[in-house]
Amino acid sequence: MRNINKFTFLLLLVILIMSVSMIWVIINSMDKGKDADKHEVSRNHSILINFDENDFEQLEDLVSRFKEGKGNYLMLIPPIVDGGYWIHDVYSNGREIKWTIDNTRDGMSGDGRGIRKYTCKAIDKNETEELFTIELSQCDDLDPNEKLSVISIWKE
Repeated sequence: MRNINKFTFLLLLVILIMSVSMIWVIINSMDKGKDADKHEVSRNHSILINFDENDFEQLEDLVSRFKEGKGNYLMLIPPIVDGGYWIHDVYSNGREIKWTIDNTRDGMSGDGRGIRKYTCKAIDKNETEELFTIELSQCDDLDPNEKLSVISIWKE
């Protein structure tokens, strides 16, 4: 009788371990699906590479947050047309915006190749029939009324 109780106990223990393992696998696979969905919704949250309407919404958010006195950070890597990457590193504390453009990876930039840094007190978005453009103004080392177009996105 005692052997049957041990056998029953071992059998129940094995069933319990298998059940817990199966539940863990199911829950883990469900979490991966949620992470994939979250990734799709918030893809490239602070790194913009597609330069589509979703990326422009991130830029609009940067402009809005700045005007509300809130900080933000974005890295922009526009698609390559000819040459290499131009990387824009954008940091705002809500009072000033620091915009760095690094085109050292672009072999076609010629004499204009290098890293340019701008510190500005204003940012705006401008819209034409074909483009959305982000403009900086009130920048150090530039004419106070000068507007600097730093990035443009074609309308789809």
